[in-house]
Amino acid sequence: MTRSRTDSAADLTKVSSRPINSPVELLDFAVGQVLREHGTVDALPKILARLTAIFDCRAAIAFQQDADQKLIVLAAHPRRAGSDRALRAEISGLSAARGDVGAEGAVSQAPLTAVDRPGSGRMTVLLAFSPPDAGHCLCAVALIGAAAQLTAEAQVTTRTLATIVAAQIRHANDTAALAERQARTEALVEGAPDAIVAASADLRLVAFNKAAEELTGWRRAEVLGKGLADVLVPERERPTVMAGTRSYLESGDRGAYTGRMRLPVLRADGTERMVELTPVPMTIESQVHFCGFLRDLSDLELAHATARESEMRFRLLSQLAPVGIMQTDLNGICTFANVRLCELTGLSLTQSVGASWSAGFHPDDVSRLEQEWHQAVGRNDELRADCRLRPTDTDEVWVHTVAVPIPAADGRPCGYLSAVTNISARKRAEAEQQRLLNAEQEARRGLADQTARLNSLIAAAIPGALVSDENGRITQINRSFCDLFGIKDAADELIGTPATEIALRIKGVFADPGDFVRRTGAAFAARQPVSGEQIACADGRTLECDYWPVLVDGDYRGDLWLAWDMSERKALEEQRERLLAAELTAREAAELAQGRLTEQNDKLQQLDEAKTQFFATMSHELRTPLTSIISFTELILDDQQDLTQDTVDSLLIIQRNAQRLLSLVGDLLLLSRLEAGGLPLDLAPVSVPGLVAEAARSASATAAERGITVDVRAMDGPPVGGGDQRRLQQVMDNLLSNAIKFSDTGGQIRVQASHDEQIWRIDIADDGIGIPADELGQLFSRFVRASNARLAGLPGTGLGLSIVKVITELHGGRVEVRSTMGHGTTFSVYLPDHRSTTDVLDN
Repeated sequence: MTRSRTDSAADLTKVSSRPINSPVELLDFAVGQVLREHGTVDALPKILARLTAIFDCRAAIAFQQDADQKLIVLAAHPRRAGSDRALRAEISGLSAARGDVGAEGAVSQAPLTAVDRPGSGRMTVLLAFSPPDAGHCLCAVALIGAAAQLTAEAQVTTRTLATIVAAQIRHANDTAALAERQARTEALVEGAPDAIVAASADLRLVAFNKAAEELTGWRRAEVLGKGLADVLVPERERPTVMAGTRSYLESGDRGAYTGRMRLPVLRADGTERMVELTPVPMTIESQVHFCGFLRDLSDLELAHATARESEMRFRLLSQLAPVGIMQTDLNGICTFANVRLCELTGLSLTQSVGASWSAGFHPDDVSRLEQEWHQAVGRNDELRADCRLRPTDTDEVWVHTVAVPIPAADGRPCGYLSAVTNISARKRAEAEQQRLLNAEQEARRGLADQTARLNSLIAAAIPGALVSDENGRITQINRSFCDLFGIKDAADELIGTPATEIALRIKGVFADPGDFVRRTGAAFAARQPVSGEQIACADGRTLECDYWPVLVDGDYRGDLWLAWDMSERKALEEQRERLLAAELTAREAAELAQGRLTEQNDKLQQLDEAKTQFFATMSHELRTPLTSIISFTELILDDQQDLTQDTVDSLLIIQRNAQRLLSLVGDLLLLSRLEAGGLPLDLAPVSVPGLVAEAARSASATAAERGITVDVRAMDGPPVGGGDQRRLQQVMDNLLSNAIKFSDTGGQIRVQASHDEQIWRIDIADDGIGIPADELGQLFSRFVRASNARLAGLPGTGLGLSIVKVITELHGGRVEVRSTMGHGTTFSVYLPDHRSTTDVLDN
């Protein structure tokens, strides 16, 4: 930005024709301009132009700063200096950085970087601040030029200029504030809803607002300057009013003019009106003035009378109303209840008034009513809800409740009013209606389900199906029907078309179309069911057709046509006839063979019974001599001192083999009785852990003789409720005896009992010689022993495992075996616990 002194002089010529050559003349000019111009800011451009010209400076800017230190330009010369953003930003920063100078109303200088003049060096800014007003600088002037031009005289002149402008701004602000306050006061007085009158010290009216005109009927122009008492006070009241007013004005004693007071006011038409007077004494320039606020009480008294009348009317209507009415305070405490409400709730008037609003309502509905009430209040709406009254000996009482707030004068609620209407009859009718509606909907759903199932059945049916209504139009036709008669159209496209059109389209399929049309027409005309009609087709097929008229409550509603290809079935029928003949021949042969087989079965059964009887008889007959042999052998052995050692050894052999034979006879007899069901069981709860522990103790001596250890592990669990302790012990003894017999010396036997899901599992595992895999299936048959046991010469009868199997199955269990040659055998006995055993025995 480059500017010469000649440019400044030219600007001055435009501003004023009178030359200003000294700072004093500038200040005189500034004072004259500020006072003469309508606004201080309007004169600033002229003043700043002369300031820059006198001191040969570049530019001048008058500004203020707001609370955020933002620069507010009041005026600038030249004008473009005020819009130079870089210059304004730098001046704002310098001013903010020298805030202490601004607070004291002093001057400050600083070099500028935003403005350079080629050939003249860097520019300097002189900041001059006016004295602060209430801590705020009203005007600051930034003078921009070379440092040599910013002399002490320039500083004083600039600061004085800032002070003159600030003083005029302050004066303008004070004048505007005073005018604003006066306008606000006049507006408040004029717009006040209460009448306001004011009288001077001599009690003459000096103020009379619009509300006072409406109250008294006097116009302001008619009463201003007249005596207060003559205009507004009735003649009978004037001496008292004048005496009290003069006493107050002379002594300062307000007397009766303290607080609010009631008195009559004389109107322009000679009538009187009762008002409420609030006197407010005022002192203006040491003179006491009388001011009063007048409020018309006529409407208030009328309102009170109306309220009393309304209250009486409300009470009367409440007693006559057919609905229950209740009034509560803000806390929900009942303050009024009519007779009808007491009849509905069963509470007396004494019990209702003073109690909570919820005293008469069903306890289960109170929380819901409170929630709905809060929601209604949030919507600024009334509450409408159906609920029940508290339970009584009579039928359940349903009511419709409407609750609304009672507004006070300020619009806020001062209580609540509720109306309670008995809707029990409506509720019963609604319940009955809902029941009927539910039944209807259920029937409709059932009908829709049946229709859907029927449609699905027709669509998926193998026979061709066509259904038409009473007007002869197709309502259902499936793909099978179309395929059967060579119809290329989609089944859905045929819905709604006449059934006669389909009949005409398909008649060419048959070998005798005329016969098809005749037979179809006859069936349709008779409207009687036709079943099994077989019609030959031109392509050699045979179709079977059925016709069924659709009747609903005896009324005709349409037709059902069914058709399917019988060609394959006819061929199958012919084949079936041939097969039947062959089957008849085979059946005769089978019956002959069956007769022979029956004879053989009878003979086998007789043989089995004879065998069983033989075993039983033989066992019984052998037990007596064997017992005698054993007994006499023991007697002879008691006198061993008279016998030779060879004789003793022979007797011991006789005794041992007799005992083995007796044991075999006993096993045979036991097995026969078990299989015949002739052996009763002594049933009682049996502890499985105790069972396996006792079996291990019984076998411990025999196992110890061969150096075999028996490891027993049994978990806790319920007992076998229907078990025979002695027979189950026999199962454990037989399995442990086998395990010891087929184990090598020094071996180990593991007995483990576990319970899972109402089943006990007892595993007896040895590490002996094992059993061939192809012999496991026959192991539980009588007199069957493993081949390797026989080859090894191990003793045994082959009956022990048969007895184990029969006893276990009699207890509702089962026995299984797993074995690996050379690595041992595991027998697993499964027994149900007391719960499942009881079920088995009951069944």
